[in-house]
Amino acid sequence: MSELQSDFPDLPPYTYVPGYAPHPVSDPNGHMRQFSLPDTWSQRDHLLWGKRLFEHGYYWEAHEAWEHLWLELGRTSDDALAVKGLIKLAASAVKCREGNATGAIRHATRATELLRADSDSILFEGGHLKAARKSAKRIAESPPVDHVAPSDQPVPLPGLET
Repeated sequence: MSELQSDFPDLPPYTYVPGYAPHPVSDPNGHMRQFSLPDTWSQRDHLLWGKRLFEHGYYWEAHEAWEHLWLELGRTSDDALAVKGLIKLAASAVKCREGNATGAIRHATRATELLRADSDSILFEGGHLKAARKSAKRIAESPPVDHVAPSDQPVPLPGLET
């Protein structure tokens, strides 16, 4: 994937792990209550913003960023299904942070199915899907649920890439 855009917003003050931080949207103190992304962003900008969040350990927030892109892509196109795979990968990482191996495996298995490494989409140029699929397989085989105690601090899980 090409280099990440330098003019992205600042990273959030915490990452949402259910039970350990205020919900970013529904809680009055949530960090996403007043947050919106620029209307001028391209689909690739949204993809890269989710990637940046994911790589810094903001898995729930990456899931949300990619969900907006998935909806924009129409939910069922090849690109939309690949984005759904990224969403499932992020959800599996949230489950790892919660210490929920069963949920992590379930989401990672579905991510593996959706992340076809043979996509010729311009949106995913540069091997993005191959790395994400490898990460999903890694979680499905051995979820790192004990890597770090659940908290609201973003901690990238070992060996995960998008």
